Amino acid sequence: MRGLLKRWTVGPIMASLVLAAGCASQTPADAPQSAPKTEGAEQPKAAGMGGTLTFGLGYDIVAVDPAFAYDPSTDAVVDQITEGLLKYDKNSQLAPSLAERWEAKDPVTYLYYLRKDVTFSDGSPMTIDDVIFSMERTRDPKTASYLGWMYENVDKIEKADEWTVKVTLKKPDALWRYVMGTPAGHVISKKYYEAHKDNFGKPDGGVLGTGPFKYVSWKTGSEIVIEKNTNYWDKTGGPYLDKVVYKVIPEGTTRVTGLKTGQINMLIGLPLDLVEVVEGMDNVNIQKVDGLRNDVIAFNTQRKPFNDVKVRQAMNYALDKQKIMDQIVRGMGMPARAVPVSPTLWTFAKDKWEVAYKELPDYAYNLDKAKQLLAESSVPNGFSAKILTDNDTLKMNSVLALQAAVKPLGINLEIEKVTGEELTTRGFGGARDYDIIANDWGSDFPDPSGNLVPIFHSAYVGEGGANYANYRNPELDKLLDEQSKLIDDNQRADLMIQAEKIIAEETPWIMLDHPKQIMVTTKGVEGVDGYSETPLWTWNAYMKDIKIVK
Repeated sequence: MRGLLKRWTVGPIMASLVLAAGCASQTPADAPQSAPKTEGAEQPKAAGMGGTLTFGLGYDIVAVDPAFAYDPSTDAVVDQITEGLLKYDKNSQLAPSLAERWEAKDPVTYLYYLRKDVTFSDGSPMTIDDVIFSMERTRDPKTASYLGWMYENVDKIEKADEWTVKVTLKKPDALWRYVMGTPAGHVISKKYYEAHKDNFGKPDGGVLGTGPFKYVSWKTGSEIVIEKNTNYWDKTGGPYLDKVVYKVIPEGTTRVTGLKTGQINMLIGLPLDLVEVVEGMDNVNIQKVDGLRNDVIAFNTQRKPFNDVKVRQAMNYALDKQKIMDQIVRGMGMPARAVPVSPTLWTFAKDKWEVAYKELPDYAYNLDKAKQLLAESSVPNGFSAKILTDNDTLKMNSVLALQAAVKPLGINLEIEKVTGEELTTRGFGGARDYDIIANDWGSDFPDPSGNLVPIFHSAYVGEGGANYANYRNPELDKLLDEQSKLIDDNQRADLMIQAEKIIAEETPWIMLDHPKQIMVTTKGVEGVDGYSETPLWTWNAYMKDIKIVK
């Protein structure tokens, strides 16, 4: 998340909540699958119906637009308003959504059979034109979507008939199967977009989607409001809530105080220094799950002296990552070796991944080794550089630790602190306007290549790409390309393990940890199936399943 990155995301995927600012105020698969039938389903009963839930965001959203929903704040809002052709179930498996079924006709041809009963929140019907328009818009480089990289291998998107979308790939791609379950596959109203082209996704333009909630207002830097979509097509359950109000609250202590007083009902992520405080509160429930994320410090490998592998290795050895685990992470994440493929991502060929993981270097603290490597590098006497971060607890403390750790090497690091929004923007900017960046990335898919391809393949160094390290390696590209063409996951694992060995040696990143995902709710906020946190739950319209029962 993004791919995050956006995703964001980001990838996309879950960052701890961080600083925001603002002032303006405006209001306006591979085998065929089938969706559950909704006709004649009972409406939700009165108990647990209605009410307003207040959600604490650590920083403001980027846009009310699925093409830019690739960070935790933006996804928390947009994924309740727009939906994809597919979604992830509670077991992180693909399931039908706006497409009632789908199939791969061959390794490069995918068919998505659309539901015929879907309406947007204004009551207008969703058509295949809306679907193809939405996909093409995200795919178009002019949009500069944070998820556009997911369409890199798409050749054509077309109608097979009035209710079937046909996607033809340029070559086989093992990751494509997952894309329609992310915001890259979300659908917006073509008519609404064309009428609001100049302000679409902005506070005064908003978005029109098919999701369980509809956009109401956005006061930048302050709050976003969404309301129940009374025209929601899926009648099998919620939405149960009348309204969700997202409050932008940069200070972690203020968010935690809001939980304690009941002024905030829900948070995603917590500053690590406040986890113990929340665990001691008797009016909240906390869910923790091993996720697909990685906390990292990435070098801009195309800038001197970071184009020198010995400089990167020296700085990696100089940082005491175990101390970061003991003093900052404190059980809220797994230790990381030199690659972003944690045990949570060993979704196939587990034995192979486990053996390979144990053989990877962990770059354990070794100052003598660091000094030796720097002495052999292009800058034996040291240098000065800047490191970009926001004020997230782990990022800031890790950056401070690195700053201190490399001083004995003659390396002087200046810390540049920005907002969470700016960190996302610059992290996905094609200019790669930084020397070093403290950031995070989580796979958008339950597949190891989701943490390898978008962040290390040279195809993703441009605008909207998630290759934070600006890393280019033809040998690595070849391995990642080859694995993506294969159907046999065991063969894919062999190639990706070769790729991760290159990454470990080249160390374009300093791996910090694999953090847990955290969800906090006040007691009285409950949910039905789909509510429990899973590694990929953030992609879905999870607010649909949440109730206030007291």
